[in-house]
Amino acid sequence: MTRIAITTTTGDVSQTAVGPSWASHASADPHTVVSFYRAVLGWAIRETNGRLIASAAGTPVADIADLTTGDGTAGWLIHFDVDDLDATLTAVSRADGAVMPSAAVGSAETAVVSDPNGTRFALRAPATRHRECAAHGALAWGELITDDVDTSAAFYRGAFGWGLTEPSGPLGRREWQTHGRSFSGLLPRPPAMPAETPAYWDVYFAVDDIKAAATAATEHGGTQLMPPTPIEIGTITVFLDPAGAVFTLVQLTTEEGDA
Repeated sequence: MTRIAITTTTGDVSQTAVGPSWASHASADPHTVVSFYRAVLGWAIRETNGRLIASAAGTPVADIADLTTGDGTAGWLIHFDVDDLDATLTAVSRADGAVMPSAAVGSAETAVVSDPNGTRFALRAPATRHRECAAHGALAWGELITDDVDTSAAFYRGAFGWGLTEPSGPLGRREWQTHGRSFSGLLPRPPAMPAETPAYWDVYFAVDDIKAAATAATEHGGTQLMPPTPIEIGTITVFLDPAGAVFTLVQLTTEEGDA
């Protein structure tokens, strides 16, 4: 498996890290969720302030909490690092996004926001940044699944300075970029996705062996939504975890160097 490195970029629009930096999971049964991901991704777990912190290859990558200690919404929430949270929240508001109250997540000041289409994600100002993100079990990619590509493109460009590639493949998948470097994706709502499922930011966790990881996910209570399928960055498979949260496993084949 190849490596994707996160690099911090400072531009005129914002100071958002290139690539997703963290993921938070909220469920009614966090310990069952932890057991599942430990079996599939090999996470090491420690408990801090009521949250279960997951590490891959010694690097913290995610937290799992009870719904009562989160913002009340079940499932995964993707995070992007910023240097100046207040300035970035101002940019989000100016680009017609919505800002929700800040909260502490681990050692980072965090704010949950939504784009003009109502798709939630988080911004965080961590005390420490971890640069490597594609060890087995690490958060390696994010993908915005949206019904409105034009509005999404305008918002993320205006708030963060992100560019967007042209559509490719049968589903019209695109890639978010800064300085010509791809770090996450955008997918127009696929025909097979139920109409009642809202648009969302998907989380991609890196695995060394996609077939073995998919087998482990099935054996430990996951529900496969899409079998292993090649896309531009590698081979992916989409699952529901035992709590009903969507996530994607990816075996990366695209080499991304340091920007």
